Amino acid sequence: MLKKSALGWPKIAGLGIALVVAGQFSGWNFGLAAGGWLNMLVATLLMALLCGGLALCVAELSTALPSAGGVFVYAQSAFGPFVGYLVGVACALALTIGTGAAATFICAYTESVFGLGGWPVKIALFAVIIGIHMRGVGEAMGLTFIAGVIAVVALLTFGVAMAPHVELANLLKLPASVATPVSLGGIFACVPFAIWLFITVEQTGSAAEEAHNPGRTMPRGILAAIGTLLVTALVVLVCAPGAGGVELVGSAGDPLYAAMSSNSAFGEGSWLARVIGCGAVFGLIATFFSLVYAASRQLFAMARDGLFPQWLGKTGKRGTPYPALLLIGAIGLPLSEVDPATVMLAVVLLLNVCYLFIFGAYLHIKRNQPDLPRPFTLVGGKLVAWLGLALTLVVIAACFQLDMLMLIALAVTFTLCIFNYLLRNRRTTVIEVPDHA
Repeated sequence: MLKKSALGWPKIAGLGIALVVAGQFSGWNFGLAAGGWLNMLVATLLMALLCGGLALCVAELSTALPSAGGVFVYAQSAFGPFVGYLVGVACALALTIGTGAAATFICAYTESVFGLGGWPVKIALFAVIIGIHMRGVGEAMGLTFIAGVIAVVALLTFGVAMAPHVELANLLKLPASVATPVSLGGIFACVPFAIWLFITVEQTGSAAEEAHNPGRTMPRGILAAIGTLLVTALVVLVCAPGAGGVELVGSAGDPLYAAMSSNSAFGEGSWLARVIGCGAVFGLIATFFSLVYAASRQLFAMARDGLFPQWLGKTGKRGTPYPALLLIGAIGLPLSEVDPATVMLAVVLLLNVCYLFIFGAYLHIKRNQPDLPRPFTLVGGKLVAWLGLALTLVVIAACFQLDMLMLIALAVTFTLCIFNYLLRNRRTTVIEVPDHA
């Protein structure tokens, strides 16, 4: 059984920031190479609308249906057990494989800053972080909160230090593959990378079951996370390419360190670049912590409800789902060797399929369960959800830049999961949405 009332709103906000902040240190910059800075800016503002609206819809859903299952429970409540199962699988898979990309980005920064990288660092990351999670949610979230704060301070320090070096000419210089500064095609190409600046903030909903007074804690924490992330996203989007140049930053595995170490900023060997690099490592580790937390709770909730093997629903003496944590390590570690841009696109595709059903579930529950207690209600929620649906379809279409091998791997995984569902459904009665509040 999960530990109740363990998390206040600052830790919820810290979880939301930590889930996302790695995407502000690495990954987003590939969009600069795909479409240039102006296209990336427009795509970023659109994705801020999408993820902000989604997080607020989830805030309402999480207070009405508090559960560690998060999006899986919302989709199940609205559309039935099969759709809920598919959404839960997509979400758990996205979060789990996301740990592989996070490990790769951490290694890129540790290689630049400390000269250490490769398999030893990756194995140590998975072992230590999963071990801390096994000790308990309080310890894990406390460290995540601290790492998230350090990461935000590093991002703001980066902005202050780099602002004097920003030049408009650097921002407006087009990559060789981009024909025009702003175009629908350019924005479309940037979208899967721009969403990386905000994606997964909605997974804070998985903490609702362990939150103190979810009706107040969840919306306050989510709103604080969204506001902070929007500020830091604009800081890195302007200051990194504005000082380091679009081409340099757009191809780097460690874009903030690369920008600070460029000749137009502080140059190689700068102590300040190393400090920011250390902050990036903290930020990426914070996201690693948060991905492991959210993925383990998703797997645990689905196993507890009979959708995955029972052993994944077990918890240890400290109330942590240790089998789910070990499975995440077994999947995430090998995937850290895959091209991070490919993993990113797979994560974005999977999560945006989930987003379609989250927005749909929000509208369905709003219409069909009007009397459901809602400690928090989003003003203009229906309009927000419809706009979010439209933007989500754009993101899904843009993700088919993904290479065929990864698409085949995802298709095979989902086919196996569908067989798993059908076999379990033959042996058991139809699974109802349980009351875990």
